[in-house]
Order: sequence, then C-alpha cells, then structure tokens
Amino acid sequence: MLFAWVIANHAIASMPLSIPLRELYGISSVVAVVEVVEGRTVAAGGESCGARYKGRVIEGMKNATAGQLIEFGYVPSLKIGSRYFVLLDDYKNVPLDRLADFHSRCESVLPGLALVGIWRGVMEVTSNVDEPMRRDAWTVRRSNHVEYPIGTRGKMVDGERQLVFTDMVARMKQGSPTSR
Repeated sequence: MLFAWVIANHAIASMPLSIPLRELYGISSVVAVVEVVEGRTVAAGGESCGARYKGRVIEGMKNATAGQLIEFGYVPSLKIGSRYFVLLDDYKNVPLDRLADFHSRCESVLPGLALVGIWRGVMEVTSNVDEPMRRDAWTVRRSNHVEYPIGTRGKMVDGERQLVFTDMVARMKQGSPTSR
C-alpha cells in the first residue's frame, strides 16, 4: 500500500503544470497562425535537439505579418502542410532547466525562435484557413496543459470539441486572470 502511494504521488509531482493561454501570449514576442512549409529534425553532439521549421504566416497577431516566413522550433511532431497557432519567443528566453546542456549543445542547429511554455505554445488549426476573411469559421485543437479563457466558444469538429479561433484570440488578448 505504501509503495502504491509513493508511485501515485511521484506521478502527480512529475506531471507538467498547466499554463494559462493569456500567460503564454504575454511572454511571446511573436504570435501567428502559420502553415508549416519546411521541417526537419536536428541533432548536435550525437543527441537530438528536436526540429526546426519554416512557416508561412497566414495571420499575424503579434510581430508577424501575412506572407512572412518565420523559422522556429523545437517539438518534432509538427506536419508539413498543416497550420498551427504558434506562440514564440527568443530561443535564449525559453527555460529548459530539465535539460541542463540543451542550450549550449543545440544553439548552433536551432532557429532563433522557440515555442513558449516548454513547447505548449502550439495548437493545430484544423479548419480551412485559406480564406483569411472567414477567420470566424477557423477552429483550434486544444493543446494539453494549456488553460483557455473561461467562456471561449467551441464547436464540434469531427467528434472533437475545438475552440473558435476568433473568440479564443479575443479572450486571450483581454488579459483577465480567469481561465479554465
């Protein structure tokens, strides 16, 4: 019984904490919806450093303009041709305390911008974004360990409840401390 208690408490203690979307927005220097046009995994010193991507900005919210190409990293699971809502900051500002030598080892192979919130700053946009004038129809797949503003409208997409992009962005920018 004691053994089970120790394992359960260790699992809870090692679970990543959730971060409010408003906080991710606040610490980001670049926020945009991008289409990934290039991507590749990178390594240094014989160990993985994740991936680097090039994305074409479809909609810029903070320090990004439509059509601009931006390079960012590091989570190696994004798909070329897919669209993502990304929250980015300078590589040097992204804390990676668990990986002590990551910054020094990987700096030469990774781009200048990184996903904030220890890679939580990426959410897939699953609806058609080819019509920027129809942003009210865009939906965003929720990311694990991100708290979204209370009251953010959602809709069912292929049996999954997703967030309405325009409502999520408006509430994210409001800065109210209440999240869910």
